[in-house]
Amino acid sequence: MENLNAKLSSNSLWKVNKLIDNINQTCDMLVWVLDLNSESVWVYWISLTEKMDTDLVDIMLRKIAEMKNHLIDLKREVNKEFAGNKKDVEKIISSLREVGDNLDNLLLGNGFYRNNFEMPIREVQTMIERIYEEVHVK
Repeated sequence: MENLNAKLSSNSLWKVNKLIDNINQTCDMLVWVLDLNSESVWVYWISLTEKMDTDLVDIMLRKIAEMKNHLIDLKREVNKEFAGNKKDVEKIISSLREVGDNLDNLLLGNGFYRNNFEMPIREVQTMIERIYEEVHVK
């Protein structure tokens, strides 16, 4: 077992935690927009609700929740003082990538969602890649 914290500098650890926080914020924003409530409908007007595919929204919300769970696990693993196992981190990052790809594939199948939500999903994928590079998972 390789000790991850022995390899991560304090600067790298800070960057990874910052990226995790940014991904969480983006996920929270997506959940807020996709959750049909009076406030989010008011912001995006009624035209958004007319084009909503509620089954797709439910799947996207489940995928975002799954991603947030992986982020909790990742944060816990990289912040372990002595026992951050590289294999565990590798597995979590791989799972994050998979969920990000699933969200991207969901968007590809629906022009309305792609036009409205592609940018934050791409930002999340980019941040996941930066985490991957920062922890030097090979």
